Amino acid sequence: MGSIYGIIRQVMGAMRIKIAIFLVCCIVPFAAFARREGTPIFYQNSFAAWQQMPNQHGQNVFVGSQPNRQVVGQNVQTFHMPRQVDPWQSGGMTMNGISMPPDLNPYNLRLSATYSRRYADFQFKTGVNSILDWSNMVFNEIGFRAERDFQLRDFNMFAFGEYSRGTMSHGGLSMDYDLEPFDHNFPTFGIFTISVGQQTGTIQNFRVGLGARHIWDVSGWKLSPSIGYQVFRHDLQMFDHIYPNPAVYIPLMNQHGDYIFGDLNGNYFSVPPGMAVPDGFFQICMSPEDLRLAASDLSTWAPILDSNGNLITVEYNPAFGNSPWGVGPGECVVIGGDGMIQVRGTTHIYNTAWSGLFLGLEIEKQMTFVDRLRFYAQVSLPHYRAEGIWPNRTDWQQNPSFLDEGSNGSLHYQLEMEYIHRLSDRLELSLRASTEYFHVGQIPGDLYVAGYNFFITDEFRNIIIDDNGLPLMGFQPPFTEKISEALTYATWQSFSLHLGVRYAF
Repeated sequence: MGSIYGIIRQVMGAMRIKIAIFLVCCIVPFAAFARREGTPIFYQNSFAAWQQMPNQHGQNVFVGSQPNRQVVGQNVQTFHMPRQVDPWQSGGMTMNGISMPPDLNPYNLRLSATYSRRYADFQFKTGVNSILDWSNMVFNEIGFRAERDFQLRDFNMFAFGEYSRGTMSHGGLSMDYDLEPFDHNFPTFGIFTISVGQQTGTIQNFRVGLGARHIWDVSGWKLSPSIGYQVFRHDLQMFDHIYPNPAVYIPLMNQHGDYIFGDLNGNYFSVPPGMAVPDGFFQICMSPEDLRLAASDLSTWAPILDSNGNLITVEYNPAFGNSPWGVGPGECVVIGGDGMIQVRGTTHIYNTAWSGLFLGLEIEKQMTFVDRLRFYAQVSLPHYRAEGIWPNRTDWQQNPSFLDEGSNGSLHYQLEMEYIHRLSDRLELSLRASTEYFHVGQIPGDLYVAGYNFFITDEFRNIIIDDNGLPLMGFQPPFTEKISEALTYATWQSFSLHLGVRYAF
């Protein structure tokens, strides 16, 4: 019987050992992922952390479970020293139970400097279906940020301000294309052109804000909401544009080289080159395969209509010689289609500012003793304001030529992911990637029209001729014209890589 009981005790002992091993294996993985960061109260006490705390028997408590002793069978000894913690290093704990320092505490002022490489695109479409595009831009950007922590009642608050400026280094091209009619009700009326060229520009970003530090903790991820105000500017230019000049349309002229213009009442006039025409008059163009000349014997402002009110045209006559296009009989007439034309210098300037209040949310987690991850999201409904300067337009004023302003359909968001490495108690190094998007919908604007000469007409809209046979001219001073749909949309999007350092005071 004794032997049977002995066997039973051995079996039960082996089962208890196996059960204990099984339970340990189940618990260890969960113990490796702490649900909340934090350290025992003993190690958060800066005074007690420097002491050897005696137990109830007056003996010192050491880190570890065994006293100093020689290892059996080896000529070595194990040593267990009292745990000492720097009072400024009493922070959280990683998933593996490593006691963590706080975020550069007790220093509450931090200064940062960052170098960024930004890749961006910007496009806007006007109310007359003209699209301008700055694509594949690359900016070198330098930024600075100041941040200070303070207490407000029971909340840890922080205030920050930052400014950055960048210059376009290279990349991409600018494009101006009008591939749609001004009015879709008249699809055949309009100017269909496209041009491409070089681009340059600068960007500026200014932000100030106020937030609450780590007011939520979700499984060790610390959440910090913020609110602030941002102004983002990008001043862009197009220059040295190339116009392919495909010669789809050519102007109608008479045998003297005068251009033919019409008005809204169905009247047509021959106009000498260089002479200004009234507002509302449009130029008559014909395709190369249907080339004809207006039948007028003299360069005059007299109407050139038949008895039925139709414009009088005739076939090209070899007796006209090489006039008015400078080519002879049987030669191909190409006006504006004899190869590309490059316009040197600045052709377009568009200075844009997005501004308004924003809401931000920062999420960060201490991963190891010296590393942490940070995520940031920001949204806003910005106000849009842009000034356009078209130096080659003589019918618009300069600086500015037009102004677009509004916030209809506006949206902005910014997303960031950052890795931060702690070099010392005061110094940190960061690597960050971010993306940013701005958009605004249909908004009004102001068009600044330059002064111009015009023909004086009678009540029947006929041009009045003076005693010398010349039309009477008037002058319209510069004025501002309100455009209800000046801009159809504008969109900015960019991706950036940032390398920065942060120092605490």
